[in-house]
Amino acid sequence: MPFMSKHSAIILGCFTGFFALLGGPALGDNDDPRVAYPGNFTRPPSQGKDYDTWAGARGEDVGVIKGNPARLPSRVDNSVRREYPPVYKQRWGTCGQFASVASIFTYEMNVLNGVAADSDAHRFPAHFSWNMMNRAKNTGSEAYHGWEVAKRVGIPTARSYGGVRLEKIGVWPDGYAIWREAMEYRISGYRYSPAHSLAQLNEARGWLFDRNQSSKGGKAVGGLFALDGRMGEMKKVTVTIPDGDYGAGEDLWTRWGPSGYGHGITCVGYDDKIGYDVNGDGRITNEVDVNGDGRVTLADWERGAYIVVNSWGPKWSTDGKIFLLYSAMIDPTWKRGNYLGRAEVTRYIPRHTLRVKFSCTDRTDLRMVIGVSDEEDATSPSHEFAPEAFNGWPLFGRANAGHVPLAGPGDESVIEVGIDLTALIGRLADRHEGKGRVFVRMGTKEDSAAEGVLEECAVRTYSSEGHFLAESALAFAGGDFGKNALQLSGTIDLKAR
Repeated sequence: MPFMSKHSAIILGCFTGFFALLGGPALGDNDDPRVAYPGNFTRPPSQGKDYDTWAGARGEDVGVIKGNPARLPSRVDNSVRREYPPVYKQRWGTCGQFASVASIFTYEMNVLNGVAADSDAHRFPAHFSWNMMNRAKNTGSEAYHGWEVAKRVGIPTARSYGGVRLEKIGVWPDGYAIWREAMEYRISGYRYSPAHSLAQLNEARGWLFDRNQSSKGGKAVGGLFALDGRMGEMKKVTVTIPDGDYGAGEDLWTRWGPSGYGHGITCVGYDDKIGYDVNGDGRITNEVDVNGDGRVTLADWERGAYIVVNSWGPKWSTDGKIFLLYSAMIDPTWKRGNYLGRAEVTRYIPRHTLRVKFSCTDRTDLRMVIGVSDEEDATSPSHEFAPEAFNGWPLFGRANAGHVPLAGPGDESVIEVGIDLTALIGRLADRHEGKGRVFVRMGTKEDSAAEGVLEECAVRTYSSEGHFLAESALAFAGGDFGKNALQLSGTIDLKAR
């Protein structure tokens, strides 16, 4: 497609005696690299079990590439790479977005762009996506919320957004340039995969090392994972590796917490040598039935751990990081903690956008439909779409943006936003000459008392390199909308497609 400027096919490195990684008795029940539907924590429930979250990605899906685990080094830590951002301290219930966007999306985009996460120009905010689905309250989120926002709207840089986090919950950015910048930074696909068996573990280690691909220029570039841990009573499962053992002094989680809430964290690597004597028999083994179920599986391993970064600040657990035993991710009491989420990023250049300046007293009850026709004098559109952000985020169900004004809680001021029209206009017949027509209908949900005022609405056109070419304003009378919808239309140049 002409509006794609470049794409990541990078989807956005053994210990003597550690024989079970390369073979041996520690096999799980199911070696499938992925499962059809892990659960509703891995995708929007509104889309159902058949929703393929990897459908838009260009890289190979999980398990397609079979790598030789013998190539893998005993330790990988991608948080030391220049593309990885600093360890953050989250504000409010934003852990899922600090993992999926501020950490993983930032890292993957920087790998794609070949830049370091050394400034806000190369970092991405947790609060942009969080404020799309938190109901304008201090609520939690899933990693997929951020990735779906990145797929459908994009994510602006922290520089234009005003930082990685904001001082107020529920605020939406005012400024077309912020929304337009967001369109360039996207997620093309994401996938959750299990880590229950040896084969699945090796696939995950391969992703962390080199994405199970041939390294570029002889240099491996690994990926990251989003995890969802249970965080109640963590003192019961947090240990410090004793003196004399490999990794002495480091903190380690032997299991997810025995109770409590979910918490989004980022897996940045692994260390096959890290271990802990879980059953207290004086040995660290991978060959003993530690959990007493009559068999030896990955669930019994006492050696080998993921390296995870938390969002509780750089002073937590010394440096903001902790080890998590491989066996911890086989927990029948915490299903969501048994899966690893990965994402593929892409750079994207919109060719047509809508610049809209307006207000609305209830952004979740707002209803906006945009349509196009390849006939300049058309009276109705041939294709339409309803942008998620300006229709109450039906994708997320109850996890909407809140029944608050468009700008945010207690703020009924006008804001200026941008909406990508490239895919919509791309559905028209392949006409490189002439003009078409764009239609915009703005109203509110049936039986809602919400109302709004439109001040400006215009279509913008860009070159394939992203250079601004022209703006065409849509004429309208009045501007008020609510129970009575406001309808407007105008011509659009179809040459630049």
